Amino acid sequence: MNSRKSFYDIKSFYNKKAKLKASYKGMRYQIEQEDNGEDGKKLRVYIWPEPFCYEKTPDSYKISNEFSYDEDGLDQAYNWVCECYASETEKWGHAMKFPLEQAKEMGVI
Repeated sequence: MNSRKSFYDIKSFYNKKAKLKASYKGMRYQIEQEDNGEDGKKLRVYIWPEPFCYEKTPDSYKISNEFSYDEDGLDQAYNWVCECYASETEKWGHAMKFPLEQAKEMGVI
């Protein structure tokens, strides 16, 4: 899995409302700041299989989780992404090796 440093840090990246979009061996992920009004800021992490970007992938293929908006939350987000990858390596590997098949399954092509 990419290193924890690849998730950057709250102060220099997510405070600017930047979205981290990346992939690892068939698994794509996105991390962004989410403002929940009364509850304040949170980190929202999305994971989905290749081959498409977040916007082109049907929502039914995405999973997400929410974490505290601090460095501890970012550490937890990193660990969650790593766990998601490790728990379904075959799924991600299939998406990477057979992108057209995955796209057809999603109904995108």
